[in-house]
Amino acid sequence: MQVQIGDKIKELRKRDKRTQEELASVLGVTAQAVSRWEANGCYPDMSIIPAIANYFHITIDELFGYNNDREAKITEYVRVSNDYLLNSDGASDDIIDILRKGLEEFPAEPRLMSQLSNMLYRKGFAEADKHNKYLEEAAELCKELCKTDSKYIGQLIHTYSLMGEYSKAEEIASKQPPINECREIMLAKVFDDERGNCYRGEELLSLLHFLGTEFNMAISWNEKAKNSMETIELIEAVCTVYEKLFAGTDYQDFSSDLCMLKLSCAKIAIKNKEYAQAVKYFEAAYEYFEKYDYILKGGPIKREIEFNSLLLKDLDSFPKETPIVLVRPEYLRDVVNDLPKKFRAKIEGNPRYEKII
Repeated sequence: MQVQIGDKIKELRKRDKRTQEELASVLGVTAQAVSRWEANGCYPDMSIIPAIANYFHITIDELFGYNNDREAKITEYVRVSNDYLLNSDGASDDIIDILRKGLEEFPAEPRLMSQLSNMLYRKGFAEADKHNKYLEEAAELCKELCKTDSKYIGQLIHTYSLMGEYSKAEEIASKQPPINECREIMLAKVFDDERGNCYRGEELLSLLHFLGTEFNMAISWNEKAKNSMETIELIEAVCTVYEKLFAGTDYQDFSSDLCMLKLSCAKIAIKNKEYAQAVKYFEAAYEYFEKYDYILKGGPIKREIEFNSLLLKDLDSFPKETPIVLVRPEYLRDVVNDLPKKFRAKIEGNPRYEKII
């Protein structure tokens, strides 16, 4: 038992990125005492066991190594939430209530806090009033999550922005490191051998992903750009970079990036009444959507892969943490609905497109 709790304290402290000194300060003991616990040299006094469990947001049973099917229950809450996201638009009070119930059962559980914050954001997004209870609660959850994991900072910034709290969002965003100090770029500078080439490959793929997504966002917020046929040429140039870097390798997760870029081209073509061209871009977007949809619904994919591009030759798998751009069937339906009847009929009458019509 002593070995279990010592190892468990160390594991939890590293998980939450806490130092021995920080833990000691909260518990009112010395850093040396924490060090001895983790080295299994002694055992924490029973009177502070509840405080240790509370600090790491777990039960006393978990601290002693008894899982009590907690993980299975949390995983089920997350699964139900994810299934809802994949099969519905927005968020309902029902799924929010389910996640609240999960947090009552497992207080301060980060995965459930994250899911609930996401659902509240989606619900709040649908509300006309910027200052609504859903967004306010989502922001509070994000603030709590940010204390132990910086990956939620972006979500917090987006929530504040949607609430109209621009000064708060700007202040937080301004404190973040510049793009040349991100993890991928830093790792690419460490080694000059094959391992370095691997990191540099991951760097290029990550930067390409964000180029695609941020490029699309910039267009969507720029009225002149999203109404100009010249923008299509720029989008095509970005797509060409994808094509050249992958050099025939399956796009896998990156299929959603290309789907959204091609949909942007279709929308611009429709605004300019270039309907035949819009259909062409829709068809290209749908090809990428099919690949993306297959992956999203659990289709077997090969994470370890041989890349053809010279710059990716030493990379044997896709980056594990590149976020997938969520592409919903209604995004494609909206493009079809904007087409004149003559051109819309060509798509609606094609059985290939049944899953999105």
